[in-house]
Amino acid sequence: MIISSVDNKIALPNLLLIAGNGRNVGKTFLTCSIINQLSKQTTVCGLKITPHFHLHNKEDILFKNNDIVILEEKHHTQKDSSLMLQAGAQRVLFVMTKKDALGESLTHLLPFLPDDAIVCESGGLHKYVKPGLFLFVNLEDREIQKKHLLDYKPVFVHNTGKNFDLDINRIEFSDHEFKLKHE
Repeated sequence: MIISSVDNKIALPNLLLIAGNGRNVGKTFLTCSIINQLSKQTTVCGLKITPHFHLHNKEDILFKNNDIVILEEKHHTQKDSSLMLQAGAQRVLFVMTKKDALGESLTHLLPFLPDDAIVCESGGLHKYVKPGLFLFVNLEDREIQKKHLLDYKPVFVHNTGKNFDLDINRIEFSDHEFKLKHE
């Protein structure tokens, strides 16, 4: 794992982070599309981090305390984490954490993260990590509600409702780092 301190954040160049302007903007669809494309060339780990707690199987738990649950997704359902698995991720980790415990959850999550490509859907992880690539998804013509995310200089991805303005073939993972190829 390549980890170093950058601006009091953990540098994870092998992490592609996807956040969005709220619910139903296409984050999971984009995440799964990227996983599907990347998994044809390299090993991919999917990662879903949410402040919402869901029912889960005890045998899937990797770590648990009062504020954090880290699971390995192994089941085919309609949950976002399962869709990542179905899209081609070799392994998918699902983190449920209270918002004020997100930083602590990262401490417990790091030992489970591979050196391989990690594609993560999370609305808050940007506060704690410097990813190799950070994408911000928004539906076309929707007013930006989460303006604070723009301070982190993400690549803005417009979703027209039918497709994205980002060609996912431009996403490159080499030397354990995500980059966006120039057109």
